[in-house]
Amino acid sequence: MLAGCASINQEKLTPPPLNNHAAAVPVEDVDVLAVSPAMEEFLERYILKYSSAQTRLELLTYSVTSSGVLGFDYDESRTLTASEAFETRSGNCIGFANMMVALARRAGLKARYQEVFRRPEWSDHEDDTVLLVKHVNVVIETHRDIWVVDVSGIKISPTARRRLIDDSYAKALYLNNIAVDSLLENDLSTAYAYMYSAIEADHQATDPWVNMGVIYGRNDQLDDAVFAFNHALQIDSNEYSALSNLYEVYVAQEDFESAANLESRVERYRSKNPYYLLKLSDEALELDQYEESISLLQRAIKKKDNDHKLHFALAKTQYLSGELAEAESSLLRARELAPEDMVVYYDRPLRELVSEQ
Repeated sequence: MLAGCASINQEKLTPPPLNNHAAAVPVEDVDVLAVSPAMEEFLERYILKYSSAQTRLELLTYSVTSSGVLGFDYDESRTLTASEAFETRSGNCIGFANMMVALARRAGLKARYQEVFRRPEWSDHEDDTVLLVKHVNVVIETHRDIWVVDVSGIKISPTARRRLIDDSYAKALYLNNIAVDSLLENDLSTAYAYMYSAIEADHQATDPWVNMGVIYGRNDQLDDAVFAFNHALQIDSNEYSALSNLYEVYVAQEDFESAANLESRVERYRSKNPYYLLKLSDEALELDQYEESISLLQRAIKKKDNDHKLHFALAKTQYLSGELAEAESSLLRARELAPEDMVVYYDRPLRELVSEQ
């Protein structure tokens, strides 16, 4: 699933209904850029009294830094509206962008959302779902300067491709993320309702179409999943997540001819995904192919070296292959990267950990 290009195709297609789900989940329209009274009060007190647009820009951007009057804690798990992000002083890139665009525009500044095309980065989830992480920040202009405002701390290459996106596209990303949260909990009715709203917000955003295909797939509506993935590919022929999912549906339908036509492109895409490499290493391990399993895990770690699960998988495989010193080193790295609630688990002897797998 995608947790974020446009072609000349402007046809507005309606997603098919979700079968076997009696009650439709209502989705109230939300203004993600609404300015709350608290936001108005902040602006009146700290920003609007200055006539210089440059001064308002500098004060506003400084206010969200760690030492500023607002401050902001980046939390990639929280997709919020502008007012929610302001109230909690936290949120992911979409929540922050909503808040910053709303404040900047209310302060008389020209502010727009910007999508940043980064190298693929995957985030693992307990149900084996893999989310492709995308990123949005804010561009604010005065007659003198153009500032890019971003509190994520994410390292972005100076050569990374960027594009300004419309408010409708940003709203579609917001609704898409809300839907994905429900999808991860397997609440298909709620996920469908919000994904439908995301598509209505911007029919040319690919992410909601891809994720709608995932919803159909989980609901055994394979023909509808094919429809959704193909439409995402009509919008953007390079949307590899749609391509990969479409391949899996063709295999499930035993349409092996269609699957074969996609196979080489899908494999090139998947080879960049560290969690797909982890899956392949597990398959190799089951066949006692230790060297192959270790090689796949080392490739995965090169692509994402900050995930304790990858390092522990390597430690386990090295232990089973007899590389005990290397296994202890990998376990130490897993322990260093693990969240607090996992440290005690990794403090146990490796032989015990492996025996539980």
